[in-house]
Amino acid sequence: MVEGGEVDVHVSVDEEQGADAEQESGDEQGTDSDEEEGEKEADEEQESGDEQGTDSDEEEGEKEAENGQNEQNVDVEPPSEIAINGLEDLGIVNFKQLSVNDIVTYHFPDREVAYLFYSWYARMHGFAARKAKVLKNNHGDVIQQRFVCFREGKRKEKAGPEVDGHAGEKRKRFPRKSTRCECKAYCQVHVHKDNKRWHVRSICDDHNHVLVEEKMIGLAPTHRRMNEADITQLNCFRKSGITTPQAYGVFANQMGGYQNVPFGPRQMYNEKFKKKKVDVCDARGVIGFLRNLKEKDPGLMWKHTYNEEGRLDKLFWSDGISQDNYLLFGDVLAFDATYKKNKYKRPLVLFSGANHHNQTIIFAAALVSDEKEETYVWLLHNLLDAMRGKAPVSVITDGDVAMKNAIKIVFPNAHHRLCAWHLLRNAVSNVAEPKFIQMFSRCMLWDLEIVEFEDRWAQMVIECGCEENVWVQDLYERRKMWAAAYMRGEFFAGFRTTSRVEGLHAQVGKFVDSWNNLTDFMHNFFRYMSYQRQRELEADFASMHGDHVPQTQLKRLEKSASNHYTNNIFRLVSKGLHRCLMLKVSLFKETSTCIIYFVERFSLSSRRWNVTLCKTTSEFKCSCMRMESYGIPCDHILAVCRYLDLPGIPSSLIMGRWTKDAKEGLELRGEQLGAWDPMDLCRFTVLRENCRRMSKAACRARETFRDTNELVLKQARRLEKLEKGDGVQQAVHVVANDPEQFLRDPLKPIKRRIGSASRGSGLGRRTSHCGLCGGAGHNRKTCLRATQ
Repeated sequence: MVEGGEVDVHVSVDEEQGADAEQESGDEQGTDSDEEEGEKEADEEQESGDEQGTDSDEEEGEKEAENGQNEQNVDVEPPSEIAINGLEDLGIVNFKQLSVNDIVTYHFPDREVAYLFYSWYARMHGFAARKAKVLKNNHGDVIQQRFVCFREGKRKEKAGPEVDGHAGEKRKRFPRKSTRCECKAYCQVHVHKDNKRWHVRSICDDHNHVLVEEKMIGLAPTHRRMNEADITQLNCFRKSGITTPQAYGVFANQMGGYQNVPFGPRQMYNEKFKKKKVDVCDARGVIGFLRNLKEKDPGLMWKHTYNEEGRLDKLFWSDGISQDNYLLFGDVLAFDATYKKNKYKRPLVLFSGANHHNQTIIFAAALVSDEKEETYVWLLHNLLDAMRGKAPVSVITDGDVAMKNAIKIVFPNAHHRLCAWHLLRNAVSNVAEPKFIQMFSRCMLWDLEIVEFEDRWAQMVIECGCEENVWVQDLYERRKMWAAAYMRGEFFAGFRTTSRVEGLHAQVGKFVDSWNNLTDFMHNFFRYMSYQRQRELEADFASMHGDHVPQTQLKRLEKSASNHYTNNIFRLVSKGLHRCLMLKVSLFKETSTCIIYFVERFSLSSRRWNVTLCKTTSEFKCSCMRMESYGIPCDHILAVCRYLDLPGIPSSLIMGRWTKDAKEGLELRGEQLGAWDPMDLCRFTVLRENCRRMSKAACRARETFRDTNELVLKQARRLEKLEKGDGVQQAVHVVANDPEQFLRDPLKPIKRRIGSASRGSGLGRRTSHCGLCGGAGHNRKTCLRATQ
C-alpha cells in the first residue's frame, strides 16, 4: 500500500446507498412488445445499484463535514510530477504498464478527470471502478473523493422466498447474483489548497477476488457506458424508425464487431427510457411540438379539446402543404379510423384523397377518444375550417353510422359512397347462401342501367331466399350509396372501396408504433408525411423527363396523352387506347346542336353506347358516363376520336387534376419537417467524410494522435465561442396565463389478458358459430351444408 498521507476524518454516506431499495418497483408491469420488454429490463438494470454499482454524482452520498474538522493534513504537498488536463492526455498514458507507485505522480484538474483516469487503469488491470465517499468542508465544497472497486461493499439483504423463517415478498423473477464481496481496493484523491489540483492521496490495489479476463472486462458495468456522441447517434436512429436491436447492429458494424462496442442493448434501452422521462406532460409536449412547427410552417392549423378532468380529449391538425393539396385534389375525400398507433390506444382518423399521380395523400389527421357522432361532426367542421370552407364533392367511408350522420350534417351536398369491400364482408356474415356473394357483387359493381339492376336484384333475392332478410332489405334501401347503376356520373376518382385508406394505415404503421407517446407519434407522423411527399417528387421527376415508347397504332393520340397526363394516369389511358381498337362507330346522327355517334363492338352488336359531340363547345359525352366518374376518357370516346382521326386528345377531355401541370402556379406553403439547407447539407457531408479519414489515419501512432487531437480541440473551442457569441440558441417561448399549462395526458387503457375474466362473472372465451347453419364447432369451409 502506497500512501500520500493518511488523515482521520469523517466521511459522507456511500453514494450508492439507497439504490438497493428501488429494484423491485417495476417487476409487476407487463409489456406489449419486444421494445417495451427491453425497456423494462433496462429499467431494472438501471435501478439495481446494489449489483451494478452507480456512477452518479454525489447527490445521495454527499454530506458536509463536521464542524471543527482540520484541513491541514489534506493540503500536504504530494510528490506529483505529471499533469493530466483532459481526455486528450489520457490517450498517451500506457495504463497496461502503469503501477501503483506511478499513479501517485499524476494530478488532475477536477474529480471527473481523476475518476476517468482511475477507470481506465482499472479496465487495463481486470476490474472496474465506481465513485464512493466524498468529503466536504465547512463551506459545502467537495475536497476529497474516494473511488472503489466495483465489488466493494456487501449486498443488502432483501426479501426472498423465506427470510428469518418468515415468508418473504413473492418475486416474479429469480434473484440476481450478488457481485459484492467487500473488496478493499480503492483510490482516494483530494484537492490541493493552493493550486486547486486534485492529487492521489492514497491508493490500495489489494483485491480479494479473481480479476476479470481482458476479453471480458468490457462487460463490467462501469465500462459499459454510452458517451454523448453515441447517445446523439442513437436518438437519430430512433427518429428514423430504427429499432434498438437494429441500432446495436449498426454500432457493431461501425466499430468492427460487437466486441468493440463499449455498451450493450440494455444501456441503449436505458438511454431510451431516460429520453421518455424528460417530458413532464406528454399532452403539453405535443402541443409545444405543433407550436414550434408552426414557426416553420405558418399554414399549420391544429385544434384540441380536453375533458372535465383536464385531459387531452381530441386533437386535429393539418399542415400548409396538405391544405394546398386539398384545394387541388379535395374533390374526393376518404376517411377511416385506425388503432394501436400510440400508447394511449387513441383512434387515429386520417382524411385522405388521390393526387395527380393517383397516389394516396393525407389532407388532415386527428387523434380522438371515441368514435361518436358528435366527435366526427367536430372533426369535419375543423376540416372545413382548415380547408377554407371547401367541401368535398364525394366522400367514401366504411359505412359507420356515426360517420354517415356526421357527413349529412356537415357535407349535406356531398355524394356519400359505402365501401364495397365492407359490404361484401357483411354479406358473408348476414346471408347464409353461398351464391349470394357473387350475384350481389355483380349488382353492385357492374356497369348496369337502373332497370337492369332492378331486374338482377329481384332475381337474386328470389333465388337466394332473402325476401325476409332484414339486412338485405336495409341494404336495398341504401342502394343509391353503393350501386354503380345509381352513382353513374358522380366523380369518385376511381374510389370504390376504402382499400386505399387501409393501405395508408399500413404505411403509417411502419413509422409509428403502439408504444409511441404523443410527441414521438407526432414526430414520426410528420416523418411519414415527408416520405410521402418525397415519393410524389420522384413521381413528378419521372413524369417530366423522358418520352414514352408508342404501344398502339394510334400514335398521335398516344403521344398527346403522354404529353398531358402523369405516368400513372397515362397508363390507364393507354389501356383505353388498346381497348378502343376493338370498337367501331356503326353510324351517327347529326342534329342542329350536336352529333351522336353509335359505338359497338366488332364481335358483339347487341350492346351500343351513344357518344355525343357538341358542335359549339367540342365537348364529348358518353352514355356510360365514365368520363364524369373517373375523369379520363372512356373507350367509346377514344373510339370516336380514332374515327374522326383527331391529331390529339381534345382539351375538353383532359381533367386538370390528372395532368403534369396540376400544381403549376401554386406556391406551396410550409416546408418539410427537418429539411436542411442544401449548402449546409453539402458542407456537413464533406466535413464528416474528411474527419472520418483523418481519425482513421491519426489513431495509429501516438505522435499523430496527440497533434491531431490538439488541432481538433482547438478548432472546436474556437467555433463554439463563435457560436455562443452569435447567440445561436433556440428560444423558449413562455406564454403568460397559457390555458394549456394545466393540460393533462390522456388515460392509458387498462390491459386485460385474454381469458382473464373473473370467476363468477359469466365471461369466458367466445364460442364461434358457423356462418351457414349457425352451429358451433365448425366454420363455413367445413360445414356439411356447403358441401351438399
